[in-house]
Formats: sequence, structure tokens, C-alpha cells
Amino acid sequence: KIKIRGILVKILTFIVAVVFSIFSTAVMSYISMAIPIGPWIAPTLALIGIIIFYIFNKKGSDNCQQIALATFAGSVGGIIATAIGFYFTTIYFLDPILFTTWFKKPLDFSVLVASLSLVASFFGLWVANIFENKLIVYDKLSFPIGELVHKTISAQKTLRKSIELAVGFISNTIFCFFQDGLGSFKGFITKGVTLVPKMDLNLLQTNLFKSPIFQIPEIRFDFWPMLWALGFVTGHVIAVPLLVGVACKILLVKPMYVIAFQDLSWSKYIITFCSGMVLSTAIFGFLRTPKDLFKSFKNLFGHANNSLESSVDNYCVKTKLWKKSFFMETFLVVVLFFGFLSYFEFSILAQIYVFIFAFVCAYQISIISGKIGLATMGKFATFVIVPAMFIFQVNYLQIVLITSFIGISGGVASDVLFGRKLAHLSGIASNTMKKYQYLGIIVSSIFAGFIFWILIKHFGLGSEQLFALRAQNRWMLIDTIKNTSSFNYYVILLGAIFGFVLSKVKISPLLVLGGLFMPENITLGLISGALLALFVKNKEDKYPFWSGVYAAGSIWMLIEAIF
Repeated sequence: KIKIRGILVKILTFIVAVVFSIFSTAVMSYISMAIPIGPWIAPTLALIGIIIFYIFNKKGSDNCQQIALATFAGSVGGIIATAIGFYFTTIYFLDPILFTTWFKKPLDFSVLVASLSLVASFFGLWVANIFENKLIVYDKLSFPIGELVHKTISAQKTLRKSIELAVGFISNTIFCFFQDGLGSFKGFITKGVTLVPKMDLNLLQTNLFKSPIFQIPEIRFDFWPMLWALGFVTGHVIAVPLLVGVACKILLVKPMYVIAFQDLSWSKYIITFCSGMVLSTAIFGFLRTPKDLFKSFKNLFGHANNSLESSVDNYCVKTKLWKKSFFMETFLVVVLFFGFLSYFEFSILAQIYVFIFAFVCAYQISIISGKIGLATMGKFATFVIVPAMFIFQVNYLQIVLITSFIGISGGVASDVLFGRKLAHLSGIASNTMKKYQYLGIIVSSIFAGFIFWILIKHFGLGSEQLFALRAQNRWMLIDTIKNTSSFNYYVILLGAIFGFVLSKVKISPLLVLGGLFMPENITLGLISGALLALFVKNKEDKYPFWSGVYAAGSIWMLIEAIF
């Protein structure tokens, strides 16, 4: 009976891991294209796992380990989907014809996304395998998300939080059903109300200008719980920049357009202005990044105790794995990497360049994640693609592939190490966790392309539902560098100065872009959620409920797209 029970528990863990991989990919695919921030999904998966294993394995004494394995098998799908949504979708804005050609063939599109995901994810996992002992055992980095999930699983009150998450998920699912309807059932809850109609303010108005200098856009409040939930969870991090963006759009950016640049269309002006903001942010990030990468090179190759050779020995000996296993894994990663880039006609020098910098970037991103729990993929991707654009004359597709590869591999390396940290804390064999993470990568990669295709087919990239701000930021940066002569230099300069000032006052220019660029109803929904969090004493206690709300909203979008 004990043996049979053990087998059944393993089967249950395997099934939950597969379901979590698909679930996290679906949730984060939508969120990555809907808002410019991608929250880690592992804590949410852990709470769901607690309910599942409580129901199906009440008598089990090893539920904590099974929940941990299933959680970090599934969480990899979340970071893969986030990186694809942030970076790969940039190709739609850079080369719409190429994207449309792919998109007409769902299977080809899905295979392309799956191939990119698998190659980049295996690369990231390989980097994590190499540096696991160095970063977790010797450097003793905290990897906060791993520690958080460990505390979540071990806590006595966790079941209550899991129930709160379930309540949030179920309540928002019911709300979405009665608002949107499904099949023959037509929803009856209104989508939203107009708070302020569009109006012109005749302040400082003269006959010199074709349009009023100050204009208030239509402000509509949408009954969209998912936005409130995301605003609640992200709080002031996203609310303040969005509010600044909306205010500056009304009081500064639009008046400058009316006064000095009406020879341009509004869309051309705002894209050029935002491109200047993105460019200035990229330049200052570009100047700071070499310092981090130099430290990484120094750590890897400069000191005997921290060298790459030492890390490989740790991987092969300290974890009791044969060196043969490491070299087989390395061979697989190298073959997949160079084969993939060769297929897309990268020169051999460009391939070597990307390999070296992807390795170092994944290592440095992992260090940052280990210290503060954030995966800063974007700035490292920028640092790699800008020289490549000038040295190797890469085309738009190749630029997007490099960016996506850096984002996926760096994100996966961080997420994998969160899982390994949890394994160390929970007494789980690292090799066991590794097998489940491989499972998560394979399942998520297979489903990612289909999920993105369904969402984009139904809602459309750049739409209100899938605004893809991160992808549009990347598009503006690449397009500005490639086609500088086609932009108004004065507008670019004004945008760059504005971005510089925001950086100096510690407000993220890339998030302010959301307030300038995104539809006002989306911005207001996110700000409303953040304001709600201000009136809650211990807002962290409410995270499970709101996590359930935004997870339900994302899944509902996928259901709506399918049916």
C-alpha cells in the first residue's frame, strides 16, 4: 500500500506540474502583453498547489516537497511567457508583413515560438546548473522568491490564504461570465462608465494655434477587476509613474505639440517623443551595464575560487553528478544554440558574440535576482543588441531573436535558481528539482506558441486588451537607432530630456510611457487598484485574493478568445 501510494503521489505531482506549466504560461502570456510589469507567478502556484494536494493527498506527509516540485516546474512557464510577451512580440511592430506571414500559419508560428523558447530556456537552465552551488551555497544569495515560496508552503495559516486565492479566482470568473457572456449566453453587466467627457480648456488660447492648448481626454472607468488586482499587487511601483504620465500628457506633452509641432501628426509626434525617452533611458542603462558585466567576467575568469572551472567542478562533483552528464548537457545546448542561429542566417562571429554575452548576462541577471528578487532582462538585452546592430548589421528579425534569447535565458536562469533555493531549504535533491524544471520548460514551450497565437488572433497586438507596451518600447528604441534620419530631432531631444529628468527624480521613464501611450481606461484601472491598496493596513495579507482575481482574468481572456 505504501509503494502504491508513493507511485500515486508521484503521478499526481507530475500531472499538477504539467497543469501548472500550462496555467502559468496562459496567465503570463496575457499579462505580459496587457501591462508593462510581469509579477512572479510561483507564490500563486504554491497556494493553488496547497489546495490541490490537501484535497487529493490529505494523509500525505510529504506534501510540502510535492508542492515545491510542481510549483517550480510550472513557474518556468511564467517567465518564458513574460519574456516572449515583452520581447518577441516586438517583431509585429518592426516588421508587420513578416509577422503576418508567420501568423497566417498557426502551426508554423507555434513551432517558431516553441523552438526559440526551448533553445533559450535550455541555455538558461544550463547556466543555472553551472552556478547553482556557487550562488546558493558559497555566495549564500537569498533568492527571495524561493524563500518566499518555502515560507508559504511551510506556514500554518497557508490553507486560509489558498482559500482566499480560490475565492478571488472563482468570484472574478463568475463576474467575467456575467459581464462578457459565453456561447449563447449574453452578458448583462456593463463594461464601464464615462467619468469625464472629452473637453477643451480654453486657457491661454489664441488664434495662432489650430487646436486648444489644453485638452482633457475622455476618462472612462472600466469594471475590469483584473486591472484593479494588478494595480493592487504592484502598488505605487506602477501607479506613480502612470499618474505622472497621464498628468504630463495633458499639461506638457500635448501643449508642446499644439504650440510647436502641429506639422506632424499626433501619432508621429507621440511616437517620436516616446522614442526619445526610450533612447535616453537605454543610453544611461547602456553606460551602467558594462560595470555589472565586468564584475561578472571578473568573477568568472579572474579568481581561482570563483572561476568558471570551479563552478563546473561544483556542478559535477558537489552535486554528485558525473562530469559526463555535464558535458552531454553542454554539447546539447551548444548544438541547439548554433543550429538555431544558423537557421536564421547569423554569421558565425555574431553567433559567438551572442553566446558569450548571453552566458554572462544570464549569470549577472541571476546574481541580481538572487539579491533583490527582480530579473532585469531588458537592460542587458539592450546592451547586447546595440553593438550587434552596428558590428554585424543584423536585421529586424535577428535583433528581436537576440533580445528574446537574452530575456528568456536570463529569466529562466533566475527562476530555476529560485527553485533550487527552495530545494536546498526543503531538503529536495537538486537533481529531482532539475528534472521537474526540464518538464516545465518542455510543456510550456510546446503550449506557448498556441496560446500567444490564440490571444493575438482574437484581441490583436496593440489593442486595448493587448497593448504590449514593453514590445512597443523596444520597437521605438530599435527603430530610432536604425532610422534616425526619419525622425524630428527636436522632438527626440525633448523626449530624451524628459526621460533624463524622470530618471533623476527616481521615476521609471519606461513606466511613465504607459501613462503617455496606453489608453486612459487601462491606466485608470491600474491606478485604482494601487489606490485601493493604500487604504488596506496589511496589503500583503490580501495578495492571495487579488492574485486569484488576476489569474482568473487572464484565463478568462484565453477562454473568450477560444470560444
